[in-house]
Amino acid sequence: MSKYETLRKTAGDGYDRIQWFDKKRATHTIRANDPVTALSVMPGERTRKPGKWVGQKPYHGHYWCAGSRSSVFHESMAEYAGMMLIDHLYDIVRVDAQPMLMTFADGTFHYPDYLAVEASGTRHLVDIHPKALMKEGNELTFANTARVCEVIGWRYTLIDQLSDIVRMNLEMMGRYRHHRYTPTPDVEKHILRQAKKNETFDTLRRALVTNKPGELMPFVFHLMWRRELTFDLTRRFTEHTPLTAA
Repeated sequence: MSKYETLRKTAGDGYDRIQWFDKKRATHTIRANDPVTALSVMPGERTRKPGKWVGQKPYHGHYWCAGSRSSVFHESMAEYAGMMLIDHLYDIVRVDAQPMLMTFADGTFHYPDYLAVEASGTRHLVDIHPKALMKEGNELTFANTARVCEVIGWRYTLIDQLSDIVRMNLEMMGRYRHHRYTPTPDVEKHILRQAKKNETFDTLRRALVTNKPGELMPFVFHLMWRRELTFDLTRRFTEHTPLTAA
């Protein structure tokens, strides 16, 4: 078993603080008390690197983020699914895994799972922690994290539950999230125009039939991933699922 490589916490001194590594693993620290100072947070290395051991249950790996066009570390399949949800729902241009150490005024601390930067410039801190794994103190940690994010003007999302249906819908679309499936402007207009005339997936599929079976279907799923075509993510996807063109 290997030891954790971690940015070590500092003693609580009555202030909320954020620490992170730059690309050269130099440590930076700020007081988390205003949005302007928080703009300087730019992680370059993970602040917490979990070891591996024989018989471990969490599956480590990398998720390819369509928004940032980069591979992002995940410590478990719950993190993989949560990252896929964030990638789908928001226009991400950058994302860092285990980006910082937050030390709160009360002396407790937390290593958030992801820091995403949206196209609008909004910083978005994400934690993924299934309810079944909640332990004493977790609720306070996440409440402190949400409070600090509100102070510094960041969005905060805690994903504590994803249904199998949501996960399957994400994986269905996610196969086509890569930009290689981006339709040309003319094809996109054609698909969206037909979607406004054909309200369900099946009727749209039929309306898009060409002399090459399934030719336009990858583009349809890509537009669903990009939310140009939307549906109820919480319901099982079938041929009768209503699709709405943006």
